[in-house]
Amino acid sequence: MSKNAIQHAKAEHLDFVIIDTAGRLHVDEALMQELTDVKEITKPNEIMLVVDAMTGQDAVNVAQSFDEQLELTGVTLTKLDGDTRGGQHSQFVL
Repeated sequence: MSKNAIQHAKAEHLDFVIIDTAGRLHVDEALMQELTDVKEITKPNEIMLVVDAMTGQDAVNVAQSFDEQLELTGVTLTKLDGDTRGGQHSQFVL
């Protein structure tokens, strides 16, 4: 599906494609391999991870695992205003 989206974007002279994958746990090796496969097929310029800040400190662990597997270019934290667990944002350095 990702490959088709890129082909369509090229045919329509579109500047970018956003590929949004289903949420997954960093400990699920099969799903992480699926992401690696998508990366190899699509050769993206940017790889962004969106993490719910409510996961607390584990958000840092998740980002580190994803970065090791996919070489992230950025992380977006959501729900920073909902809980003090959102404080882990200061620990993100890729």
